[in-house]
Amino acid sequence: MRLSLQDQRRINAIITDLTDEDFECIRAEVERLDGLKRQNPLFNAIADYAPEEFTTIANEWLSLSDLDYQVLLSKCFWDAMTARVTREYAIRRFLDDLEA
Repeated sequence: MRLSLQDQRRINAIITDLTDEDFECIRAEVERLDGLKRQNPLFNAIADYAPEEFTTIANEWLSLSDLDYQVLLSKCFWDAMTARVTREYAIRRFLDDLEA
């Protein structure tokens, strides 16, 4: 399914009108998805992106010993998943409205 610009605008309007209850549902889904992973996939994505001679050493140091780095990647992952799940939630609403 490909969304038209008009569809995207309508979905963005749905997102704008989401209630606290809606955001609680979104948060619960993000928490569920977060619980499925064994390791944050961003750790591997960053390690695999244009590796150089010392990438393995630096990555090991960051992922095992640098708490600030771990928190940063966890926050990035959480924010990205929240953006994705919010749009999925709004698309579901949009499609439900079309079927009604």
